[in-house]
Amino acid sequence: MDSVFIMGASGFIGEATAKALIDSNKVVYGLARSEKTARKLRLIGVKPIMGDVYQPEQWINDLPNIDYAINVLGFFTDGMPARFSVAHANKCRAKYEKWMQTTLKIAEIYPNLKALVNVTGTTIFEDMGVSWVTEETPIRYTPSGFNRVATPATKMFQKAMKNGVPMIIAVAPSVVYGDKPTSSFDEVFVKPLEKGQMGVVGDGKNYITTGHVEDVGGAIAHLTNDKFVGEIFHISDNQPVTQREFVTAIANALGKNKVMTMPKWLVAILGGKCAVEFMTLSQRIDNSKLKSTGFTLKHPRFTEEVDQCVKSLVEKRLENPDLVLAN
Repeated sequence: MDSVFIMGASGFIGEATAKALIDSNKVVYGLARSEKTARKLRLIGVKPIMGDVYQPEQWINDLPNIDYAINVLGFFTDGMPARFSVAHANKCRAKYEKWMQTTLKIAEIYPNLKALVNVTGTTIFEDMGVSWVTEETPIRYTPSGFNRVATPATKMFQKAMKNGVPMIIAVAPSVVYGDKPTSSFDEVFVKPLEKGQMGVVGDGKNYITTGHVEDVGGAIAHLTNDKFVGEIFHISDNQPVTQREFVTAIANALGKNKVMTMPKWLVAILGGKCAVEFMTLSQRIDNSKLKSTGFTLKHPRFTEEVDQCVKSLVEKRLENPDLVLAN
């Protein structure tokens, strides 16, 4: 029975990944910074390893005998900013680089590890307009959106793979959605649309990549296999949606018939320059390689899933007003 260590197991995607691994009979360990996080991990069947991701020297040499290690830490691990500005992106970049260094250190300390799985996002690839993005699409280093955060770490994992570190890269969609209150999906999109504080940015014709959290977590668990070492895989649903379709679908699920159109300059003032760059990036992701491995999506089309998802999310908030879930 393989054992897997996850950094980020208590998060939105991490929890779904851990559950999928447990369902496939893996023993799962997760890093827990507090006893509250440890209790949450135990509830889903994860064995907590107490430690702070920013202080790996206190725990990294004492991990149990693990076969795989997964880094699924997200941009909003330490909370959601009021504005996603360039200054905030620069702060996040140092953290993201630290996570990557810790991930690679695990492989150095545990040479019998079968594979590292590093979860990143689609913004490491260029804006492709209407063209499809595949695993062969060149990784970009243009300072734009979340790429301002991920660039140094991306260069680190490219170098590590070239040097023979047993690594698998799982590229999560730019928007992971699900019915978890206070998830990034809820905080960034659903709540602002409820309050009338969000709309379509620019002309709304750019493509946004989506994926249900159950599929994203399931795909990461599926790819945690040494036969995929050295490979990159895109995770997304089957049907790309335009930004206008994306925003409108969420608004309609909230009972709103119209959404406002917001100029880029206004969004830059209200939400930050990086928020504008993220919302207007156009990427149509091809998930053919992932599906060729035998993985089957349970939620293949955002437009068919989002209505019930958003309604369920709102109901859970009403039923549990004090519920706090880590992003």
